[in-house]
Amino acid sequence: MERTIAAALAALVASTAIASAQSRPDFTGLWIGSAADISVLVKPGEIVLTPYGAERYRKVDMANSPSYKCLPYGPTRGLQSTNPFQIVQTPDLIAIITEHIDYRMIYMDGRRHPDDILEYPEWMGHSIGRWDGDSLVVDTIGMREETWIDTSGFEHSAMLHLTERFQKTGPDVIRLTVTIEDPVFYAKPFTYARNLRRMGKDVRLMPARCADNENSLADAIQGIQGPEHKNPPTLPK
Repeated sequence: MERTIAAALAALVASTAIASAQSRPDFTGLWIGSAADISVLVKPGEIVLTPYGAERYRKVDMANSPSYKCLPYGPTRGLQSTNPFQIVQTPDLIAIITEHIDYRMIYMDGRRHPDDILEYPEWMGHSIGRWDGDSLVVDTIGMREETWIDTSGFEHSAMLHLTERFQKTGPDVIRLTVTIEDPVFYAKPFTYARNLRRMGKDVRLMPARCADNENSLADAIQGIQGPEHKNPPTLPK
């Protein structure tokens, strides 16, 4: 009798797990969500800089953009560029591949962040994910400081912590909400959101970084242009 009840309970748990997995959205596909300036996407509130963040912000020179130096874009800017990216979804791992020949690995198998990730940071950081209902929640730390948060000039420190929420609002639309926490640069966390749209079946990824005879860095003129945010952040008095 006890074995029968145990077997029934095991079968129920298994069937519930299968049903839950089947109900989860599939993000696999080619997507794009251009957002060069995240200052116009912040909801609610504002972006407030620390004294150090303000000092760095005043010195931002667009000629020093990491992209001009052919550096990887980083986890946020990589999904906000003018180029599409591919999501490949499996039960234990979700991969994001960008046209800038970069990739992100989102581990879904219950692992934790490596204890030494801050000692050995990665261009895309270390990402672990979990399901919250039909939303994919991704936690990322350990990003290299050379990357920018957006194209318009927001920098970050090694203490940057990203929380991203991917939620399908339609068959061809993902609502992506990103929370930025970095006590070195930003006085308080802030959140911004935008829609990602699915690309057509006739579109494919085309590698795009440092093509032959790329002259972006050579043509960049120092000291001409600072940050390009339409809604500048709040600087400390």
